[in-house]
Amino acid sequence: MFVYGCKFPFCDAVQEISIEPIEINALRFNSNYRILLRSKSLAKMLILREQKLLFVKTKKTAGTSIEILLSEHLQQGDFATPLLPDEEKLRPKKRKIVRESVRLLRERAQGKVRARYPHLGLDVAESYLDDISSGCESFCVERNPWDKAVSAFFFWMHRRGGPITDIDRQFTAFCKKQLSYFSDFDMYSRDGRLAAGFVARYENLAVDLNEFLGSRGLSDFDISQMNAKSNVRKKRTLEEFFGENFDNKNAKRVAKIFEREIETSGYQPT
Repeated sequence: MFVYGCKFPFCDAVQEISIEPIEINALRFNSNYRILLRSKSLAKMLILREQKLLFVKTKKTAGTSIEILLSEHLQQGDFATPLLPDEEKLRPKKRKIVRESVRLLRERAQGKVRARYPHLGLDVAESYLDDISSGCESFCVERNPWDKAVSAFFFWMHRRGGPITDIDRQFTAFCKKQLSYFSDFDMYSRDGRLAAGFVARYENLAVDLNEFLGSRGLSDFDISQMNAKSNVRKKRTLEEFFGENFDNKNAKRVAKIFEREIETSGYQPT
């Protein structure tokens, strides 16, 4: 049995997003952050030239915690996209590098892509940042799609600010309308094939990242340094959402939306 609940002392940044225009009025807007209606141009990344690393941030995979820890190694000439204002306070000495990264991408992309978008893929690095990312090994984190769907649902509902009154109906509506936004395969693939050099598994994140980054000189990387958000949720099994045999309609929707991730990473429901 797979029990849903935060198992790591860290989690993603809170970002306000919307894919369906009908949902906009329900969201609580943050004046310091854009609401995005198009997902194809999204990406968030960090490039360390000395370590020759390019981190692509995927959704609901502790990406902000990883960014903050990697930011300790940022130097002039590296590239880093912005975090939310409260999160930027955790890397105050890197603000100049972040501002220069925003300006650089804005000028090179001529408005087609903005560094302030919450999530940028490998195609952006190749198209506009080749002189910085050349020779770097790209990596990202992926998560069991069925677990990711449940996590994304609670994240979405929290950001809307509304109560969960009928979880079955609301989760079904979420899977139909919003879940596809949380598929990140296009960010770390090329022509339908995996392009990232390394994909860590969220379920084994500390071990995977310590091994990968340690081999590249970042032996001090410790994801356990990051504190969890204060949100506390009741633990639920994935079977509550997808049926005992993972054969209900929502389980099948997840399998369809994340078909490429499942095929590439070999994920199973349990």
